[in-house]
Amino acid sequence: MALRIATFNLKDFFAARRDEERGVIEAKLSNVAESLRRAGADIVALQEVGSLPLLDRLVKAVPELGYGAPVVGSEDRRGIRNAILSRLPVQWSQVHQPKVLPFPPFVEGDPEPFPGRIPLRRGIVHVRVEAQGLAEVDVLTAHFKSNLPARLKTKDGVEVPDKTPLAIGESAVRSLVQRAAEALYVRSLVDDLFARSPDHAICVLGDLNDTLESMPVRLVRGIDTTSKHYLRAAAESLPEEGRYSCFHGGERILIDHVLLSERLHRALRHFEIHNENVRYHGPHVDDTPLTEDSDHALCVVELDDT
Repeated sequence: MALRIATFNLKDFFAARRDEERGVIEAKLSNVAESLRRAGADIVALQEVGSLPLLDRLVKAVPELGYGAPVVGSEDRRGIRNAILSRLPVQWSQVHQPKVLPFPPFVEGDPEPFPGRIPLRRGIVHVRVEAQGLAEVDVLTAHFKSNLPARLKTKDGVEVPDKTPLAIGESAVRSLVQRAAEALYVRSLVDDLFARSPDHAICVLGDLNDTLESMPVRLVRGIDTTSKHYLRAAAESLPEEGRYSCFHGGERILIDHVLLSERLHRALRHFEIHNENVRYHGPHVDDTPLTEDSDHALCVVELDDT
């Protein structure tokens, strides 16, 4: 029997904010429902979920898929969160949501660097299901900070413009530090699972806002490619020309990932990215008009759990 697991960044899945957006939202609800039907996934990780009533409507729009009540995470300042839908019974679930993230010191006993400065923007949603031949499977979904610059702020929280190459570089480093801290935290959750069961079935997936070769994604995977606890990317089973889930500056890029523990990777049968209609929506702008479509493609992996 096959086990299908999917991830989909819905992009601003909010209720209509004004009358002219009502039709847009109805079309988006229909489009997402059709994407879920096409995927036919047993477990779906969703990112950028804004309206919980709209999420409930989505579940009710696809009764044939048999999803239970969503497991939803904590929201960020923009009001978006992660969520997981499952039609398999959820044995256990948790939302990991520390207020701040640590960063590794250089020397034992050093004071914590950046104390209180690195938030986990969106809680990590974590579920455990029973999947016959694979037994217990832990699925964790994350949505990391974007790789946009993290500019210096005044004590009042006002951003200071980058006026020199040095300032631009410092903002890029801050952004990398924040994403790296998120990645290290997710990796700590993975390591905890492996400590409990060394050959555990683990899937980490979602919008990690960076490429497979980037440091944040490598941190989640485990850096050491020879380790038995290294997470394998399902996308590596695809030809390179098909490995993209969205556009960045008009260029094709893969930032939506499905990462598998060795036990799940052994069961990998098929991976697909539904990217044939994904389009570039332009650079992110706060309060941008809602759209009928997402700027990300749904990704789905099929595993043989027999």
